[in-house]
Amino acid sequence: MKKSVKVTILIMAVVLTAGFVYWQFIKKGVIRNAVENAVSKESDSLYYIKYESSTIDEINGNATFNKIILQSDSLQEKLLSDDSSVSATIFNVRIEQLKITGANIPSFLQQNTIEANRIEILRPVITIIKTGKIDSLKLSAKDSSALYDRVTGKFKSINAKEIKITDATITFTNGKESPHTNLKGIDVSLKNFRIDSTRNYDNIISYFVKDIIATVKSVNVKDEKTNKVFIFEKVEFNAPGRFINIGQILQKNNSNNKVMQSQAGISVRGISTTDFILNNKLKADSVISNGGAISIFRSKKSSAAAEDIEIDNDFFDKALIKNIRIGSTTLSLYNKAKPNEAPLIFKNLRFTASGLDHIYNGTSLEKLIGNSSWKLSADGITLTTKDNMYKLVSGPFILDQEAGTISVKYFAVVPQLSEQAFVKQLKVQKDRLDIRINNIFISGADVRALIKDNKLVADNMSFQPIIKIFNDRTVPFDMSDKVGKYPHQQLMKVNFPIFIKMVTIKNGLVSYRERGALSKQVGDVFFNNLSASISNMTNMKEKVSANNMMVLTADTKFLGVANIHTTWKMPLNSANGTFSAAGTTGSFDAKKLNAIIEPLGAASIKKGVIKSLIFNIKGTDLKATGKQTLLYNDLKISLLKPTTDSTAGLEKRGLVSFFANVFTKDQNPSGGSTRVAKIEFNRDMAKSFFNLLWKSILAAAKRTASGKNDF
Repeated sequence: MKKSVKVTILIMAVVLTAGFVYWQFIKKGVIRNAVENAVSKESDSLYYIKYESSTIDEINGNATFNKIILQSDSLQEKLLSDDSSVSATIFNVRIEQLKITGANIPSFLQQNTIEANRIEILRPVITIIKTGKIDSLKLSAKDSSALYDRVTGKFKSINAKEIKITDATITFTNGKESPHTNLKGIDVSLKNFRIDSTRNYDNIISYFVKDIIATVKSVNVKDEKTNKVFIFEKVEFNAPGRFINIGQILQKNNSNNKVMQSQAGISVRGISTTDFILNNKLKADSVISNGGAISIFRSKKSSAAAEDIEIDNDFFDKALIKNIRIGSTTLSLYNKAKPNEAPLIFKNLRFTASGLDHIYNGTSLEKLIGNSSWKLSADGITLTTKDNMYKLVSGPFILDQEAGTISVKYFAVVPQLSEQAFVKQLKVQKDRLDIRINNIFISGADVRALIKDNKLVADNMSFQPIIKIFNDRTVPFDMSDKVGKYPHQQLMKVNFPIFIKMVTIKNGLVSYRERGALSKQVGDVFFNNLSASISNMTNMKEKVSANNMMVLTADTKFLGVANIHTTWKMPLNSANGTFSAAGTTGSFDAKKLNAIIEPLGAASIKKGVIKSLIFNIKGTDLKATGKQTLLYNDLKISLLKPTTDSTAGLEKRGLVSFFANVFTKDQNPSGGSTRVAKIEFNRDMAKSFFNLLWKSILAAAKRTASGKNDF
């Protein structure tokens, strides 16, 4: 080889070696200047970018940048000094480490483009400060594209086969206030990311719509307007799979730290990611929750007759969900007008629905599920009356809109005071109630009308009543007017529209206990094995116009020994309380009546058999008329009086009892003639419907026993 050639090669080698050494010495500065100038130039010198150190392998296209900072000190200073010229949004970005693998570094330096096989961003912390008039819970398209521009420095194109973000944190704040939104533990995976010079916001965000997979450990949102705090834990957003999974959602009232919402295991399937990301709408095939706790509010608008139940929806302008399934949840229903009042609590509530209407913020529950197919069940509710005298308890219940059925295990009115304690606090006589209605089942029900229009319309209803009533006649009598309070009159006054074609009562019990004013002893009357039917039970004007007659037929045992059959007819549009009642009884030992007669009537039956009682009564608000046939044999009675000692018992009035038996017919029929008594009894306006019936039948029985034959 010629010497000149060798020298030339040697010089080239030295130059290349020197050039390589020099490049290795200056390359980090060249790249640093390229990055910093790009950001400064494209942000009008408002933002600068710095990093602590870097490692660059330009041959293999690998680079690592450590502790990157992108921020604007000048904008921060303006914000702190309340300078009105500050930008509407300020971005502060800190990145622990940025790794680029398989990058085209010459293209980056010469053409202002980024091309890489993989970009990894480790533990970035992004703070977004909004200074204009904005919605504290929403990031606009303008803000999002601005953030992208700040981070990228408006490179002509970015092309990465894979982008991976690990353990990111994003914080939103308004001006100098404390942060209102924090997203922590964000992991993002994105394949085949490509943006060129024609990009716009929709082009960029489409990757979030179609390809991004992201998880977030926690999201904490504080609504400054309502002072509510929302916490989302273990959030997974999968755009290709079109689903969102959330481990838990909590909503707290920041004023008292009370948890208002708590749902676990939430899954949103078949989500429209376009609507979700671009339009702030939740549109999905299904939402499933494993359960938790929910608080909602009932409120009465000035123009509405009844209360509405509002659904808070602070995150989406509109939601359309085809199917919802909520697992075991405790629902607390608050009165919005009285926020400190104890809520109505439904335990173990479960809900499924399909075909729901659009959900807007403030949407009422009635509008939400009025036209959908749904099923709701719960363990029941318990609440205490305002006077603390009773607890109202509902057992497990199921409302099935599609099947048109309502079932309730039981409903109970539970007294909170003993009979003695109840009487002690009375100023006038009042019934103490102890009621339990078992196995309530309603079929052919218009459940939509129940929810939307607050009315109960159904074909059939069945239940088993157990009703126990106690009254103490030693307490002063309540002299208030009872006119207009017959059962059918009370039904018409109920402020809740009802129409049930047929009500069936099965194996019921009605018990009445009374402490006599004279004897101071308690007598018991009860009707067991009660079976009854009520047709056309309604208070709806249009139904009453079509058929105004409510008819009740009942079969029962009186004191467990006498079969009774009765029929009641009650015109629902009567102006004067018109009604009719007819009944018959079977045979029984007359001495069984002593359980009532001795403590309440100061009399005792020594022997006798009641063969039958037949009565027909017609009545109004003012009186009862009709006729009655009482058939009996071998009747002997004794009249009683209180004992003179302190035992509060009763003793026989000998002479008076003798004359009572002399003037009482011991049987009917007698002498070949059957005595039939007239019923004509004027009502005591201060006494009840059942008092009128009882006194009418008793008065007619006395006429028969005294030998009167009115027909």
